[in-house]
Amino acid sequence: MADTDVKTFNFEAFAKDLSSQASQVIPNDISKQDKSFIVEIIYRFCTMAGDALVKEENSKLSAQEASLVTQFIGEWIFHKSIDLIRAKIDPQYREGVLQKVAFTVFDIAKKAVEKQIPQEQLISLVEAQVKKSFTKAMEDLKNRGVISEEITKNALSQSNIDAMAQEQMKEETMADIACMSDEKIIKLASLAILMKNFSSEKMKSILQKFNKPEREVLIKYLKMPDLEEKLDTKATMRCFEEMKNALPETVTISYDKAYKKMCKIVKNSDKNQILNIIENERPNVKEYVLSCYNQKRKKIPAYIADVISKYLEENAS
Repeated sequence: MADTDVKTFNFEAFAKDLSSQASQVIPNDISKQDKSFIVEIIYRFCTMAGDALVKEENSKLSAQEASLVTQFIGEWIFHKSIDLIRAKIDPQYREGVLQKVAFTVFDIAKKAVEKQIPQEQLISLVEAQVKKSFTKAMEDLKNRGVISEEITKNALSQSNIDAMAQEQMKEETMADIACMSDEKIIKLASLAILMKNFSSEKMKSILQKFNKPEREVLIKYLKMPDLEEKLDTKATMRCFEEMKNALPETVTISYDKAYKKMCKIVKNSDKNQILNIIENERPNVKEYVLSCYNQKRKKIPAYIADVISKYLEENAS
């Protein structure tokens, strides 16, 4: 829609289009009667909102901005209608709740659009206010004795907007997986065989390094008990060899080399400085460093000797 005067906004056609789109994506667990309710109330509330926006005197909105406000109303009425239905709220109370939601969205979205708030921020702002409005409406029904505490909690736990977002993400992930080459899938399956022997922490660390589709494939194979039997042995061994070649060469740490390096640092530095550096260290570390002075070498693991020499190198001038 062109960025034109709000008076040109054909809100009736727009409301009809929104309600028609909604009818195509209503979840299968919603009854035919309730589907009709959702479609009808979206059309009605969007028509009312559009009419108010077009007739407002000295309006600052364009037709495009008015359609955005109306679309927000349609989308939130859609999601909260489903939440009410799934929570088994009596039909006679649904419209009153949705009216409060619609008014909240209308007020917040209109003001935000007028202030030219970025759309991402606008979406979060509207969502937060809808949650407050919906919660208050449910609490009001409970306080009037219309619904029980249990039903109130059930209604507030519903979130069709989150459920649809998760489903969309799942579909996108499955589409990405479907686009993966056979070679990549074999490599991920081979990696999963290796990962089955890792600790849960190491496994978690590795999974975080992959994008979502790859991570989903890995998790799927990790849960497969007979994975080894389903993979071609030659293909798996080839993948293992490629992984091995891709790894950096292991550096062998020499205790003697680390000790000589440390002693060179110690003897070329001021003794008081060395003492200050190791002042708060454990006794065995102090004893090891000071052995450079008394030649009473203390044997410690090579990797610890290497760490100490590097530490002294960084801190001794």
